[in-house]
Amino acid sequence: MADIGGTNTRLGVVSDGKLTDLRKYPTGTLPELLEAFHSLRDEIGTDPRAVVAAGAGPVKDGTIQLTNAHLDLPERDIGRVTGAQHTYVINDFTAAAWSVAEISGDEVEVLQGATEPPTGTRLVVGPGTGLGVGALLYSEGRYHTASGEGGHVGLSPRHADEVEIFRAARHIAPDCFFDDSLTIEAEMFLSGTGLPILYRAAGMAAGLADTSVRSAREILEDARTNNDPIARRASHLFTTHLGAVMGDLAVAFMPIGGVFLVGGVAKKNRWLFKDAFRDAFNAGGRFSDLRRSMNLYVSEQDEFGIVGANNFCKSALAR
Repeated sequence: MADIGGTNTRLGVVSDGKLTDLRKYPTGTLPELLEAFHSLRDEIGTDPRAVVAAGAGPVKDGTIQLTNAHLDLPERDIGRVTGAQHTYVINDFTAAAWSVAEISGDEVEVLQGATEPPTGTRLVVGPGTGLGVGALLYSEGRYHTASGEGGHVGLSPRHADEVEIFRAARHIAPDCFFDDSLTIEAEMFLSGTGLPILYRAAGMAAGLADTSVRSAREILEDARTNNDPIARRASHLFTTHLGAVMGDLAVAFMPIGGVFLVGGVAKKNRWLFKDAFRDAFNAGGRFSDLRRSMNLYVSEQDEFGIVGANNFCKSALAR
């Protein structure tokens, strides 16, 4: 199983249903990446039954285009260097969706709803470098994934005092707005890449002529420790707009099996996902009661990309 990022790749070995080995390699170039697959295969000493590679990018004709790594990875090349009987390349949020297929109550923090995630369609949302969205659809006793680009839905001011922040953001990321509106791609505020844009826009709206460029980690730390009012403002907008977007997506998918936050931002910043986040998720006008009835969780799984790739693999081999 491979979880391929723009910088690093994690390769996991699953034997008899258990993760027996996990390695980390630089993603590098295509020859370097394939060499990592080949070397691990040689260490194991036998050809794998299957290899699944999950990465951030679109999949077309058996090739995944790894956006941040700037390389294309074909299934046939993986099969050639590993001798695998079956090879699959999948989007990282296809894997993220599959990561919750067998999740238990011991592997989640419950934000609202049932302590044990019930069987049924599940929705995963992951604010990381970008904003990922994945759906695990439940039909006729089986799970199936639906791929999409839910992180690029529109985001607009929720309150009048947010209008100037969105106007300021047009000067920072004009290409990410929908025509001449105040609607921006959700990812451009609700991600590790987007939070610095939101922070700068909040500073400009507050009358600061020059708000320094800061990392998402620095912004969230200053917000958590209450060291910077602009960071506090940006983090509040981050959590409330993320909650609202997740609530909107939940109404669209009706995931009775649960809505799950996954990834490093959620795992490392639990303080963000409290009352304000939940209230924004549940604010749905005539459908507020429906939203409040939904099960909402933070996934606590380690290596959810590897877990998801393995769950996908088990489903693919059983067809």
